[in-house]
Amino acid sequence: MFRPGEDIREGGGRRERRGGVPAGEVRAVGGPSGGDGGRGGEVYVEVDGAMNSLLPFRNSVHFRAGRGSHGQGSMQSGAKGEDVVVKVPPGTLIRMSGEDDVLLEMVYPGQKALVLPGGRGGRGNASFKSGNNKVPKIAEYGEEGHEMWLELELKLVADVGIVGAPNAGKSTLLSVVSAAKPAVANYPFTTLLPNLGVVSFDYDSTMVVADLPGLLEGAHRGFGLGHEFLRHTERCSALVHVVDGSSLQPDLEFDAVRLELKLFNPELAEKPYVVAFNKMDLPEAYEKWESFKENLQSRGITPFCMSAVTREGTHEVISAAYQLLRKSKEENEEYEDGNDMINLNHVADAVQRQRNASINDFEIFHESDSNSWHVVGSGLQRFIQMTNWRYVDSERRFQHVLEACGVYKSLMKQGVKEGDTVVVGEMKMIWHNSSVNSGAARMKKISSDSLKWAEWK
Repeated sequence: MFRPGEDIREGGGRRERRGGVPAGEVRAVGGPSGGDGGRGGEVYVEVDGAMNSLLPFRNSVHFRAGRGSHGQGSMQSGAKGEDVVVKVPPGTLIRMSGEDDVLLEMVYPGQKALVLPGGRGGRGNASFKSGNNKVPKIAEYGEEGHEMWLELELKLVADVGIVGAPNAGKSTLLSVVSAAKPAVANYPFTTLLPNLGVVSFDYDSTMVVADLPGLLEGAHRGFGLGHEFLRHTERCSALVHVVDGSSLQPDLEFDAVRLELKLFNPELAEKPYVVAFNKMDLPEAYEKWESFKENLQSRGITPFCMSAVTREGTHEVISAAYQLLRKSKEENEEYEDGNDMINLNHVADAVQRQRNASINDFEIFHESDSNSWHVVGSGLQRFIQMTNWRYVDSERRFQHVLEACGVYKSLMKQGVKEGDTVVVGEMKMIWHNSSVNSGAARMKKISSDSLKWAEWK
């Protein structure tokens, strides 16, 4: 859970602290000199190329940016709160908890996104000085920090994915074409987690290859390792289909894998791929090779044969995959520098738009059963939250704002009556009809626990 400038507790609890802290007090001699409170810290998410999993988040799920410092006398503003940078591995997807839509896709090392901006520091009394009010007895609280629960999902960032049925020889192929050391054994599902390896052709030509867990029929519905397998293939630019040549029907095994890819995501079936008929060192596989090759060639597919154990034919397979990768990159013009990506701060921008909502934007709801009126608006709610009610001028300022932004006029237009209850944010007021005071004459402070931020869209 990320929350800037605010204490964090599991389950979204919050304490009465603000992103910016209470501003400086009134100076007894020499006029107002209270400085503004410091702005609360901000929460960022940054891609760290050295990370390859989300395991660090098992024991650390709360991230809190620092509070701004108090404003001081002599017009000294408080210091900004300390920022928090949350490191994630390349390929991380970020969603709001419980929602399907992806907020951020963090792919390239060095990408950095502002997730939550810090709350604005409260203004000191010096900021309220005017020609009509030489010694203002008023100051603000800092703006309350925002909070949110986020879900992280990691999709591998690999150039080529090795796919196939369990025990087809995928891990063995990865181990002989790269320096990776995946678990290799003669039984299905030896690979339970994806393995990455870097294949080097020369000093300038390399590609990242992922050995993905074996695929069962029905994986698109979650059978076997299901989505744990398929979701990682979405980021690959090309695929290598490893077929177990010693199986009873290698061609049907190949067709089953292709079908699962298509059922999970039709775009996966459109990715370029190489077919590698494996285990040519075994007699039963050698005997089936010609019929398998003829079957695929009749469909316009040229398969390769190899033995991952003896390394025979593996170089041709991986070289063909590299050529597909180069062609795919040229066609798609993939951009691999995070500095020119789309705006990654749109999450923070949405939060900031809510915070910057005008106090003139509000709605009024009437409950006839209780003769109460509810005035709802993010701008008014922010104004109430930042108001320090200990100062005598605060109540007068509040009344003036309600009248200036049109709340009183709207209430009267909708038929508010003498003695009705009017609720604005955490403030409850009793309406009085008066030619002198056209608005609320009495206020009652309600517990701050009633203060709720509207969910941003």
